[in-house]
Amino acid sequence: MCASRSAAIAFCCLAAVSCSRSDAPAPAPAGKTQPPPVLPSPPKPPPTFLHDHYVKLEDCVHDWGSAQKCRSVPAGSPEQRAGANFFGPIYAKGYREETQAQLRREAMQGGYAPNVADEGSDRSTAKSEVKP
Repeated sequence: MCASRSAAIAFCCLAAVSCSRSDAPAPAPAGKTQPPPVLPSPPKPPPTFLHDHYVKLEDCVHDWGSAQKCRSVPAGSPEQRAGANFFGPIYAKGYREETQAQLRREAMQGGYAPNVADEGSDRSTAKSEVKP
């Protein structure tokens, strides 16, 4: 009887201990961590746009396929004082060749240029950034 009484007491003690546990979640096992929160990406800088400077209209037409894509440099401007007389079309930085190929195709399709150079060309004397 003494042994069964000891077993009953031990059972009651174990039951009391297990009932006194808090409801807090168990810690995550080692090596398993929560992923960091996702932060928004920083804003991208605005694209940069350029145009080429030309002394002669013929050089601009050679590069872009049509005189309609070239415009006169304003009188008295810093670009004119540096020797430029014409600006080529505006294009995104890093996309000059793609823009040139597209504008040459348009010039041929529009009948402005019966034949344009197949390879890229750059007869400009300088380039400058176009401010929005």
